[in-house]
Amino acid sequence: MSIDVKTKSALIRTALFIALLAAFLYINWPFLMPMLIAGIFALGLQDFVLKVSKRTHVKRRTWAIMTLVACLAAFFLPLALAIYRIVAYLSQPEFFQTGPLLIQANKLKEFILNGVRQLSDFSGFDLATPARNLVENSLNKIGSILVTFSSEFLSQLPNIFMALLVFIVVLFVLLLKANAVKEFVLKYSPLQPEITGPMIQVCKRACSTTLFSTFVIGLIQALIVGLGSLIFGEGDFWLVLIITFFVSFIPVIGAAPVGFIIAILAFIGDRTGSAIGMTIIAIISGTIDNVLKPFIVSSDQDISAIIGFTAVVGAVIMMGLPGLLIGPVVLNLFVGLSPLLLKEEKQNT
Repeated sequence: MSIDVKTKSALIRTALFIALLAAFLYINWPFLMPMLIAGIFALGLQDFVLKVSKRTHVKRRTWAIMTLVACLAAFFLPLALAIYRIVAYLSQPEFFQTGPLLIQANKLKEFILNGVRQLSDFSGFDLATPARNLVENSLNKIGSILVTFSSEFLSQLPNIFMALLVFIVVLFVLLLKANAVKEFVLKYSPLQPEITGPMIQVCKRACSTTLFSTFVIGLIQALIVGLGSLIFGEGDFWLVLIITFFVSFIPVIGAAPVGFIIAILAFIGDRTGSAIGMTIIAIISGTIDNVLKPFIVSSDQDISAIIGFTAVVGAVIMMGLPGLLIGPVVLNLFVGLSPLLLKEEKQNT
């Protein structure tokens, strides 16, 4: 069967476009992740920037800059302070000898071993010796892992700063050129316009849902647990804040376990008052998600918590830390776009 000239031309153009796209992705592969995250932020913040720009009669460029600065300050300032504290702790020679973390780890070790000894006395079997060896080996491995992580992190700082610069530039350009990008997609989309438009809205809603629900609620939960640790004198405020913030992204687990772990460590250290206080803080932070989420985001997508958990954890395993953000976005896109795509396929058949 012969191919007419028009079909042959379309195939050549498609093949050329795919080749150019592959080349573009290849040369930008080192920065593909920050560019992808910048796209998620741009889609999620586009409507916000447009609305406040119209209501305040201030140029879109000004609000784009203000939004960008606010997002960077809210996210990277606590992260930078936490990283600085970790590096500062690990760089101290006495940290692995008389540091508070080592003292707490030794108390935890003795607490576990005492429990094992009591179990050994009750059962008549010597469980204390293998348990002691296991705990000591585990602590030694954790210490070596921390040292390795700190040295590797310092060596990766130039790449991190470069990725951050790419993220900032791409996000700023996308926020300014949002209308032009939308017109380009509508014009050259291979799907019908009545499908492409709703798909764009679904993408924007999925990104905004992830950003506002995840980041706002996560920040509130992190502040509650962090302030609790500061008030009761348990742990480092900035480290607790940033760890709780990232853990709060994970469905089912949430931010409460961080508060409970701190409460357990306080109880082991005979600080009963702090343990009770942190337990209350953990309970409060754990209920924030169910209380605030309906007020922040109104979503018509009823997604199972188990599916949300597997999507986030799987994304973290495959992509690392960015999976905490990309996982929920991909899940929302799958749930939101599948009906549109399947409906389009059904109509065509």
